[in-house]
Amino acid sequence: MSIVKIQINHTKNLSKENLAFYLYDLIGEEYNLSEEDVEDYFEIENVYKLPSNNFISIFTIDFPELSHNRDFQPKDTIKSYLDTINSLEEVISLVKLQDAFLQEIANQYFNKLFIIEMELRNVLTYILTYDEKAIEKGTFKEFGVQLAESYDNNNVSDNYENGLYYILFNHYASFGEPKRLKTDQISEILQDISLSDFQEFKKRLQQRYISEERHTEFLFSIKQKLKPLENMRNSVMHIRNLSDTKMANFDKAVNDANLEKGIQSLISEFWRAENDILKELTWLSLAEKELEKYQLIKKDEILLINYPINQSLPLLNDLDGYDNLGDVKDYIYEELKDKIEINDFIPECKEQIDLWIDQVKVLEYNQINIS
Repeated sequence: MSIVKIQINHTKNLSKENLAFYLYDLIGEEYNLSEEDVEDYFEIENVYKLPSNNFISIFTIDFPELSHNRDFQPKDTIKSYLDTINSLEEVISLVKLQDAFLQEIANQYFNKLFIIEMELRNVLTYILTYDEKAIEKGTFKEFGVQLAESYDNNNVSDNYENGLYYILFNHYASFGEPKRLKTDQISEILQDISLSDFQEFKKRLQQRYISEERHTEFLFSIKQKLKPLENMRNSVMHIRNLSDTKMANFDKAVNDANLEKGIQSLISEFWRAENDILKELTWLSLAEKELEKYQLIKKDEILLINYPINQSLPLLNDLDGYDNLGDVKDYIYEELKDKIEINDFIPECKEQIDLWIDQVKVLEYNQINIS
C-alpha cells in the first residue's frame, strides 16, 4: 500500500464519500473498482474549524498495488485527482503532505545522487591533494568556494571528515580557477622577505592554480552538469515535486546523450586517464623506495640479499645466495612485482630496476658487525 496525505482548506463539509467519488471517477472503471472499493482507500484523520469559519481537513489515501496495470501512472493520477478537488467551489486551497509514490522515485534519485557525489568528492580530494592544497577554509577562500554551514578545521580534521562535505554542491567545479588577487594582496606577496626574485614571485602565483591541465579540464567539464544535479538534490532533500523536465535534465547530466558525455562517464574517464599516465610512474616510485630496504652482501664470491634491514642489526640468517648480479636482479625484480600491487597493472620496468640495483652498494661480509 502507498499512502498519500493531503490537507484541504475548505468552506463546507467534505465527506469521505465525496472525496472518494472523484478518485473513483478517474480510476474506477479503468481498474474494475467499485465506489466502495475506492472509498475504502480513504481515511479522514482530522477536521478542524478555523477562526475564519472555514475548515481544515486532513485525510489519507492508501492506494493498493496497481502497478500490474501497465497504464497506471501514480504521479499523473494523483495530480489529476488533486486538480479536480482543488477546482471544487468549496475548496480554498490544498497541499500534499505525504506522497509514497514521490518518495519511491525520490529514493531512486537519492541513491544515484549519493554515489555521484561521493565519486565527485573522491576526484576533488585527489586533485587538491595532488597539488598539496589542504582541504580547509584557507583553500576554500582562495577559490571562492562557499560553505553550506559553519566549519571548523580542527573539528573536521579530528573526526577524519572530508571538508568537501561542507561546501555548496554547485561549488564543486569552482576549484578550476582561484579568485583574482586584489592589489593589496599582490603587494603583500611582493613585500615577503622570503621572495628572492621575480621568478619566485611568478612561481608563487602559479602555485595558486591547479597544476595539471587534465585536472582543470575535468573541473570545467562538470561545471554545466552540476546545476541539474543540484536542482534534483534540493527537490529530493526537501521533498519537492519531481517534474518530468527536472528528471529529464538530471538524466541528461548524468548519462551519455548522443555525443555528449554524462558526469558518470566523465568521472570514469578521469580515473582512466590518471591510470594511463601515472601507473608506471607510481609503481617505479614505490619500487625505488622498496629497494632502499635491500642490502647486497658479498661473502667470498657469493652475493647475499638481505631484506628487510633491521634498524639496529642486519638480518643475516637464511639469506639467499647468488653467483652473479644478474640472478640477483632477476630475484629482486620478481619480488618487487609480488610486493607492489597496483590494480590492472603488470610492470615492464626491469631495465630501470636493474639500473637502480647497479647503484646499490655491495657490502663485504667481514665488514658487517653481527655480534
